[in-house]
Amino acid sequence: MALVISLCMAAGTAVIVQHSKAYGIMARIHHGQVICNASAGTGPMEADFDQRPAMMRLSVSSTPDGQVTVGTDGRTLADVLNAAYRANTLLMIDLCGASPANVVQLVRKAHMRDRVILMASDRQGLEAALHADSKVMVAFAVHSAREAHIIHRLAGPHPYAVYLPPTAEPSLFMQAHHDAEAIISENPLASRKDGKDPLAEKPVDIVITPLTTAATPFQRSNS
Repeated sequence: MALVISLCMAAGTAVIVQHSKAYGIMARIHHGQVICNASAGTGPMEADFDQRPAMMRLSVSSTPDGQVTVGTDGRTLADVLNAAYRANTLLMIDLCGASPANVVQLVRKAHMRDRVILMASDRQGLEAALHADSKVMVAFAVHSAREAHIIHRLAGPHPYAVYLPPTAEPSLFMQAHHDAEAIISENPLASRKDGKDPLAEKPVDIVITPLTTAATPFQRSNS
């Protein structure tokens, strides 16, 4: 009887693990391009997850009392992470002034380590994010082959993604495709020329919809 119970518990654990992996970033990418919706400056509300978007991009900051909040309305990142987990929604988190270590602590508690991308806006933020957790994917903007090489060297075995503008050279897309786990770019609608889609033949895994009130975290590397 004890053996049967143990086997059932093991099977249940395996189902939970497989369920979690099925909604992870790499699993989603494997099944096709992921569309990332930028939330309003106030941050995503509970209703924003009702349509179960594939991914949402948001900006976080730290309050004087140490809480990590989203947008400008004071909603806590912990609440947003829990809502995203229930909706099976991936999150792209712009770190801004928030500590990567504090953000990662909340991500772990919400069981979202494989469903979150931490966005770093400078070299210092990138290194802090890489050291915060060995499994949470980190992203950074790349504008040249040299920058791509530097980011690849800094990341080492850590999973990482690179942001490339739609107009980046095809060779840079191919280099990033070879080195990084994922390539992020912007919705090509704003970059179309002569009706041509600049991303049509490029290996882009995550496409961000045009931003309105959310600030872009992607800046040129200080390296």
